[in-house]
Amino acid sequence: MLIRRLLMAGSFLLFTCALSVNSYGAEYASVKELCAASAKEFQKINQLKGFMPDQLSDADYQTILKAAEIMVANESARQSKFNLDTNTSNISKLTATHAGRIAERAKGDKVGLIEDVGHNFRFLFLSCRSCHQIYQTEAGLAP
Repeated sequence: MLIRRLLMAGSFLLFTCALSVNSYGAEYASVKELCAASAKEFQKINQLKGFMPDQLSDADYQTILKAAEIMVANESARQSKFNLDTNTSNISKLTATHAGRIAERAKGDKVGLIEDVGHNFRFLFLSCRSCHQIYQTEAGLAP
């Protein structure tokens, strides 16, 4: 009887933990899928980075914020879900850092926002490019 109760409690605990998994990055079965999802968000910011501040709407600023937050979550999922070597892990942390800076800046005032986003976007681009040149392209994983 005690064993049955322990098994039931263990099963319930496992089920509860499975439901509490972070929604970002959890649905990606491979690095290629995760990278393709981040690339889609990257392009959303890329399309807006050349505009003057008075040409962007509040929805555009929210697009930048949401895209950066998704990229940060994807990099977190990459680091926790996939087996990474030290170099890939460091590049992933850089990518998350620069996307995080974009997200933090997008939460602030609009004065100087596009310039700051453009500056961090350049370093985000370089981080992504480093990974693609070194690892993803060689392994055929680049989107």
